[in-house]
Amino acid sequence: MASIHVVDDEVEVGAAVQRVLERAGFAVTVTHSAAAALASVALQQPDILITDIIMPKTHGVELIKALRARYPRVRIIAISGGGSFGPLAYKPEAISTHAYLAAAKSAGAEEVLTKPFDMQDLLAAVRRQLPN
Repeated sequence: MASIHVVDDEVEVGAAVQRVLERAGFAVTVTHSAAAALASVALQQPDILITDIIMPKTHGVELIKALRARYPRVRIIAISGGGSFGPLAYKPEAISTHAYLAAAKSAGAEEVLTKPFDMQDLLAAVRRQLPN
Protein backbone atom coordinates (compact mmCIF):
# COMPACT_ATOMS: atom_id res chain seq x y z
CA MET A 1 0.00 0.00 0.00
CA ALA A 2 1.40 3.38 -1.02
CA SER A 3 1.78 6.00 1.68
CA ILE A 4 0.79 9.62 1.13
CA HIS A 5 1.48 12.62 3.31
CA VAL A 6 -0.87 15.62 2.98
CA VAL A 7 0.20 19.09 4.15
CA ASP A 8 -2.42 21.82 4.29
CA ASP A 9 -2.95 24.52 6.89
CA GLU A 10 -6.70 24.33 6.23
CA VAL A 11 -7.86 21.45 8.43
CA GLU A 12 -10.99 20.86 6.32
CA VAL A 13 -8.99 20.51 3.10
CA GLY A 14 -6.57 18.06 4.69
CA ALA A 15 -9.44 15.99 6.07
CA ALA A 16 -11.29 15.91 2.73
CA VAL A 17 -8.18 14.84 0.82
CA GLN A 18 -7.43 12.22 3.48
CA ARG A 19 -10.94 10.72 3.20
CA VAL A 20 -10.72 10.44 -0.59
CA LEU A 21 -7.25 8.91 -0.56
CA GLU A 22 -8.05 6.43 2.22
CA ARG A 23 -11.18 5.30 0.36
CA ALA A 24 -8.93 4.68 -2.65
CA GLY A 25 -6.76 2.38 -0.51
CA PHE A 26 -3.84 4.61 0.44
CA ALA A 27 -2.24 5.03 3.87
CA VAL A 28 -2.52 8.76 4.63
CA THR A 29 -0.87 11.07 7.16
CA VAL A 30 -1.94 14.70 7.47
CA THR A 31 -0.04 17.62 8.96
CA HIS A 32 -0.92 21.31 8.93
CA SER A 33 2.45 23.04 8.56
CA ALA A 34 5.73 22.63 6.73
CA ALA A 35 7.60 22.15 10.01
CA ALA A 36 5.27 19.36 11.13
CA ALA A 37 5.54 17.74 7.70
CA LEU A 38 9.35 17.73 7.79
CA ALA A 39 9.32 16.19 11.28
CA SER A 40 6.87 13.50 10.18
CA VAL A 41 8.72 12.72 6.94
CA ALA A 42 11.96 12.35 8.92
CA LEU A 43 10.29 9.52 10.85
CA GLN A 44 8.67 7.83 7.87
CA GLN A 45 9.16 8.82 4.24
CA PRO A 46 5.96 8.67 2.22
CA ASP A 47 5.81 7.60 -1.40
CA ILE A 48 4.01 10.86 -2.27
CA LEU A 49 3.66 14.19 -0.50
CA ILE A 50 0.82 16.55 -1.39
CA THR A 51 1.40 20.09 -0.19
CA ASP A 52 -0.47 23.34 -0.20
CA ILE A 53 1.66 26.30 -1.26
CA ILE A 54 0.18 29.19 0.71
CA MET A 55 0.72 28.41 4.40
CA PRO A 56 1.75 30.48 7.41
CA LYS A 57 5.43 30.69 8.40
CA THR A 58 7.06 28.30 5.90
CA HIS A 59 5.26 28.09 2.57
CA GLY A 60 4.99 25.06 0.34
CA VAL A 61 7.73 26.07 -2.10
CA GLU A 62 10.25 26.12 0.75
CA LEU A 63 8.93 22.74 1.90
CA ILE A 64 9.41 21.33 -1.61
CA LYS A 65 12.99 22.61 -1.72
CA ALA A 66 13.75 21.06 1.68
CA LEU A 67 12.22 17.74 0.64
CA ARG A 68 14.18 17.70 -2.63
CA ALA A 69 17.42 18.28 -0.71
CA ARG A 70 16.77 15.64 1.96
CA TYR A 71 14.42 13.10 0.35
CA PRO A 72 14.83 13.22 -3.44
CA ARG A 73 12.78 10.07 -4.03
CA VAL A 74 9.57 11.42 -2.50
CA ARG A 75 7.16 12.37 -5.28
CA ILE A 76 5.51 15.77 -4.75
CA ILE A 77 2.14 17.15 -5.80
CA ALA A 78 1.59 20.86 -5.11
CA ILE A 79 -1.87 22.37 -4.67
CA SER A 80 -2.84 26.04 -4.48
CA GLY A 81 -5.74 28.40 -4.82
CA GLY A 82 -3.40 31.36 -5.05
CA GLY A 83 -4.02 32.64 -1.56
CA SER A 84 -7.67 33.47 -2.16
CA PHE A 85 -9.76 33.11 0.96
CA GLY A 86 -13.39 32.09 0.68
CA PRO A 87 -15.43 31.21 -2.39
CA LEU A 88 -16.28 34.84 -3.24
CA ALA A 89 -12.62 35.87 -3.44
CA TYR A 90 -11.53 32.80 -5.40
CA LYS A 91 -10.30 33.41 -8.94
CA PRO A 92 -8.99 30.15 -10.47
CA GLU A 93 -7.22 31.92 -13.33
CA ALA A 94 -5.55 34.56 -11.16
CA ILE A 95 -1.95 35.11 -12.16
CA SER A 96 -0.91 34.53 -8.55
CA THR A 97 -2.22 30.96 -8.65
CA HIS A 98 -0.21 30.24 -11.78
CA ALA A 99 2.86 31.93 -10.35
CA TYR A 100 2.67 29.92 -7.11
CA LEU A 101 2.26 26.65 -8.97
CA ALA A 102 5.02 27.52 -11.44
CA ALA A 103 7.32 28.19 -8.47
CA ALA A 104 6.33 24.82 -6.98
CA LYS A 105 7.11 23.08 -10.27
CA SER A 106 10.44 24.90 -10.50
CA ALA A 107 11.28 23.84 -6.93
CA GLY A 108 10.70 20.18 -7.81
CA ALA A 109 7.00 19.28 -7.68
CA GLU A 110 6.12 16.59 -10.21
CA GLU A 111 2.48 17.67 -10.46
CA VAL A 112 0.46 20.80 -9.65
CA LEU A 113 -3.28 21.23 -9.13
CA THR A 114 -5.31 24.41 -8.80
CA LYS A 115 -7.78 24.57 -5.89
CA PRO A 116 -10.57 23.79 -5.93
CA PHE A 117 -9.78 20.61 -7.84
CA ASP A 118 -11.87 17.58 -8.63
CA MET A 119 -10.92 14.69 -6.37
CA GLN A 120 -10.77 12.41 -9.43
CA ASP A 121 -8.06 14.69 -10.83
CA LEU A 122 -6.17 14.37 -7.55
CA LEU A 123 -6.45 10.56 -7.65
CA ALA A 124 -5.23 10.55 -11.26
CA ALA A 125 -2.22 12.70 -10.29
CA VAL A 126 -1.43 10.38 -7.37
CA ARG A 127 -1.65 7.30 -9.58
CA ARG A 128 0.69 8.85 -12.16
CA GLN A 129 3.30 9.32 -9.43
CA LEU A 130 3.19 5.78 -8.09
CA PRO A 131 5.97 3.43 -9.09
CA ASN A 132 4.79 0.85 -11.61
